Amino acid sequence: MRQLEVDWNALHSAFQMNMPEVRCFFCVEEGTVVKVPPGDQSLPTIRSQPERYFPIEAVPSRIQYQWLDGFIKMVEDEAVRGRMEAAINGKGAFRRFKDILLTLPDERRRWFEYRDVAMRQRIVEWVREKGVEATNAPEWSSSSKPSAEVSNRSQDIEALRDFLIDWVDGKPANDAVTPLALEDLARAIGEVFKVRPTK
Repeated sequence: MRQLEVDWNALHSAFQMNMPEVRCFFCVEEGTVVKVPPGDQSLPTIRSQPERYFPIEAVPSRIQYQWLDGFIKMVEDEAVRGRMEAAINGKGAFRRFKDILLTLPDERRRWFEYRDVAMRQRIVEWVREKGVEATNAPEWSSSSKPSAEVSNRSQDIEALRDFLIDWVDGKPANDAVTPLALEDLARAIGEVFKVRPTK
């Protein structure tokens, strides 16, 4: 098991990248993430070193479906739970589930929080699967004790990112607003609006 410091925030961003044209790789020698945009000449070099750079792919649908199922079982309202259970049966489950959440802001917020926790657990497991033992704890772990303000900010930015990407998915393909532009916007918002602990 290789021991090194891991850039957890970059991994968290890469795992949620919703842009197939941008390739992300985890460097197991440095613990960093390399993002390769379309046309970048470094891609062949990176791909020629599979023992050093591991491609970061989207979380498999079967795992994401397990997250949906786990979340739905926790919904207290029986009528809402029934609607969600029916929605995730068959093709188009994820889209139907999101459509229901658009009408239920409280459940939507709880889903983002639930999914974020599941995603972070998945990232930690994935790093270990690649033979890396991190010498630093993720910022979101209990050992690092993040403040409530930072935790809430992270969830809010994640919710905003997903909302914006869902929004652009409904736009015409030739629209000037692209997922890449929205991803950069969401990241910029997180960098500009710093939330500091109250004294």
